[in-house]
Amino acid sequence: MAHIAALDDAKDLLRAGIDGFGHCVRDRDVDAELLALLKARPNVFFLETLWGERNAIYGGLPPWLGDPIVRETLSAAEIEQLRGGFLPAAAPATLLRSMEDADRLLRNVAALHKAGVTLGLGTDTGGVSGGGAFGLASHVELELMVKAGLTPAQAITAGTKTTAGILGLSQLGTIAPGKSADFLVLDANPLDAIGNTRKISTVYLQGVEVTARRSRKSHD
Repeated sequence: MAHIAALDDAKDLLRAGIDGFGHCVRDRDVDAELLALLKARPNVFFLETLWGERNAIYGGLPPWLGDPIVRETLSAAEIEQLRGGFLPAAAPATLLRSMEDADRLLRNVAALHKAGVTLGLGTDTGGVSGGGAFGLASHVELELMVKAGLTPAQAITAGTKTTAGILGLSQLGTIAPGKSADFLVLDANPLDAIGNTRKISTVYLQGVEVTARRSRKSHD
């Protein structure tokens, strides 16, 4: 697996026999040559990592900053850190370039999806751009995948069954006899709106209900 951003690098690595990519092509639009290489290697996957471009994709403060999942699991300082990652002070030309880069990334993800390329879920969260927003970032990534053209059902499948398959985690990814019963119970249907994956009622791990922890804000 390779951590890439450039179209030429993606092509060279495909010719060299790479299995998958962290990130999607960002420097140029996906072209016919890349798609042909991928068609010849149907098992190659991309973890497109849209989270890293969340600022430019949303173009302002995202509505999920006010969600209960944010208020109840992150501290005030962590929420402020997330908020500070949106629309930082920058010259108009810099902001315009960021918006163009984000649009290109969404187009490229859409092109890969249309071509039937395997898309999994990855966020880079925990790194310098992630702020350590584990869990939340994965839910936001699902929303950004829908912005790139996937249906809510396709995004959920990418983040569960497909990604478990990429990692070789045969006990995870789907609910079926003999598999680990790890799943969320939601208060709203995510097929109606992908943001509903953040409306979590109950969490089950190996078939056992997990008792919600106290809000981390209480520890600040």
